[in-house]
Amino acid sequence: MPHLDLIPDPSVVISDELKQWLAVADKVSVLLRGDIVPRDRANELPRAQVALLRQHGLLDLSVPARFGGKGVGWNTALQVVRRIARTDASIAQLLGYHYAWLRIIEVIDSEVAQQALRDTVAHAWLWAGSGTSRTSLAQFSPEPGGGYLANADAGFATGAPVADRLLVRGADTETQQFVVAIVEAQSPRVKITDDWDVLGQRQSASRSVRLDALPVAASQLLGVFGPVTEPPPPALSLGVLFFQLLFAHLHLGIAEGGLLEAAAYTRTRAKPWVHSGLEHTTQDPFVQNGYGQHLARLQSVSALAERADAALSWAVANRARLTGAERTQVAEIVASAKVVSIQFGLEVTGGLFDLTGARSTAASFGLDRFWRNLRTMSLHDPLAYKLNELGRFFLNGDSPVPSGYR
Repeated sequence: MPHLDLIPDPSVVISDELKQWLAVADKVSVLLRGDIVPRDRANELPRAQVALLRQHGLLDLSVPARFGGKGVGWNTALQVVRRIARTDASIAQLLGYHYAWLRIIEVIDSEVAQQALRDTVAHAWLWAGSGTSRTSLAQFSPEPGGGYLANADAGFATGAPVADRLLVRGADTETQQFVVAIVEAQSPRVKITDDWDVLGQRQSASRSVRLDALPVAASQLLGVFGPVTEPPPPALSLGVLFFQLLFAHLHLGIAEGGLLEAAAYTRTRAKPWVHSGLEHTTQDPFVQNGYGQHLARLQSVSALAERADAALSWAVANRARLTGAERTQVAEIVASAKVVSIQFGLEVTGGLFDLTGARSTAASFGLDRFWRNLRTMSLHDPLAYKLNELGRFFLNGDSPVPSGYR
């Protein structure tokens, strides 16, 4: 949103609701900032940080008021995530995923889904998914008395070790219908490994998950849909777009945070280059040009992300009559936002040290975390395939078949 950019647009009025929750996000960010560098090194599960989100009322932020939540819109929730991502990308990802799962549950709109939203408010649940879409779907084997036994060997599931509930997607082994269910994340039949020691996003708790003959009662079924071999109706394929757009906002927030922190370092610590003849680094025209270029890039990402958000919100509001062609157009606008958020985000975070100098590489400053986090997150699905998807659509009118990544 242009009024939340690093150069705010004074012509746009911020609602009191958005001001309120951005203030909460800023307060949480200050608390997260205090120990972020040692936490990143330690690679521990973020239990205390999830408790912080819970204490500040952020877990039921996006749940509609009719289910007892705060009823804040998707756009405001995204801006809260973006704001926190400027400081702590891992915790922002956990919170963003939580909001995306809740929005999927809201769109499903079954009785079980509605109760799940009420329970989220009542118990301050944190939601996660059971694994990546790239791995095979969970296998739901029907039980004689109703319900299923679920088995799965899923890939990395962001937030699973610290979540209260998991949303599990799979196939009925007899009918091959698509099944979506709720399970307790801490069930003894949910096996979570300790295998997340990577370049960035180290506190996103993205560990592998296995379901081992996990009982799933009928009361845990959010819905049973058409065959898994057939593309879902447009209205039921919007969930992945929530995540794709979320990534664009996370990438943007990380890059903004890196630029803000680098600028603070430049103003207070950086030494002017010996041949510049200047008293302060902030007077160096080459440094000024670098910040100007990065700032312009991030402003453009923000504008496209806002357009994608408006398009996706329109699709959700009109999902009952959404056509396949309209769904494709929205998906490609979202894809465009994600592409530029990766490209410009990596250029910005990778170029910070050119503006701050050799001393800023000290581990105690933690400036490297912005690039590491964005580089890790950008690999969620290959940029080359996202570009190819856009090119095929533009050149040949090829509509991408909805999947877990598009």
